[in-house]
Amino acid sequence: MPASATPGDNGESARYSFSPFAQHGFFTTVNQWLVDRVVRPLPEIVVDLGCGPGAVTKLIVEKLRGVTSARVIGIDPSPSALERARADVDAPGVEFRQGTAEQLSGLVPQAHAVLFLNAIHLIADKARVLGEIRRVLVPRGRFAFNTTFFAGAYESSTSGFWRRWVVRAMQALKERGIAVRPDAQPNRLQWMTREEYGALCEAAGLRPTTVECLRVDLPPSCLADIGRFSLFIEGALPGVPLEAGSEALQIGLQRALDELHLTSIPRYWLEVVAEAV
Repeated sequence: MPASATPGDNGESARYSFSPFAQHGFFTTVNQWLVDRVVRPLPEIVVDLGCGPGAVTKLIVEKLRGVTSARVIGIDPSPSALERARADVDAPGVEFRQGTAEQLSGLVPQAHAVLFLNAIHLIADKARVLGEIRRVLVPRGRFAFNTTFFAGAYESSTSGFWRRWVVRAMQALKERGIAVRPDAQPNRLQWMTREEYGALCEAAGLRPTTVECLRVDLPPSCLADIGRFSLFIEGALPGVPLEAGSEALQIGLQRALDELHLTSIPRYWLEVVAEAV
C-alpha cells in the first residue's frame, strides 16, 4: 500500500482496497523480481517501505529464510494494514512500525536495503522521500522501487482502451442519472518517465544500476479488481461516490472489452534498482 496516501482505516476503505488486485499472480512476479535483486541471504537490515498488509514482507522473509540474524522492518501509515501484517507475517526478526515515507530516517536504523514497491507514484515530494531513503542506507546499500503508473506503462496498440473504459463508465452513470462533476478534482497520479525517475535517484545519491520494464497481460478479472480500488475510482470518476463509481466501472469495463474484442490488456511495470553512493 502507499506509504503516505493510504485511505482511511474504516469499513469503506477495506471494501475498496488495493488488496484484491494485489492477489493476482503477476503482482507477486513483478515484486519478486526486485526482491531477488536487492535482498541477500545475509545478516542485514531490510526495510519494506509502504508494506501495507505484508505481501512484499512475506517475499523478503522467504528470501532470508535460514538467516537468523537478519532483520526486516515494515513501515506503513495505516494501523489496520499493520495489524493484518503482524497477523500474517509472524516470523523471527520481523517488526512493523507506523509512519510515512517522509519520516523514514526517524523510524529505522541504518539499513542495507530498502524496497518501496507500487507506491512511489503516489508521493508528492519524491525528492524528499528519496533523500530519506538515502539517509538510512549504508554506503553501497540497495534501493528498489516499481510502478505501473509511469509514462510508458501503456502499449500503444491498446492505449485507447483506458480512455474508452472511463467514457463507457460515465455513460453508465448517466443512465442512472449520476453525472461526474466537471469541477471535481481527480486524484492525480504523477506519470513520470523512466529518465525522470533516474534523474531523481541520481540527485538523491542513489545511482540506478538496473532499469527494466516488465510486460504483464492483465485479464478482465484483474481489471475488474482495479476498478474497485478507491484511488482508481476517484481518479477516473472524480466526485462520484465509491459504490456508484465502482459499479459503473464494472459496466464500462465489459462494454469496452466487448467493443474492442479484447481478452487481456498488456501493461508495463517500471522496475528500478539503485545503489547508495
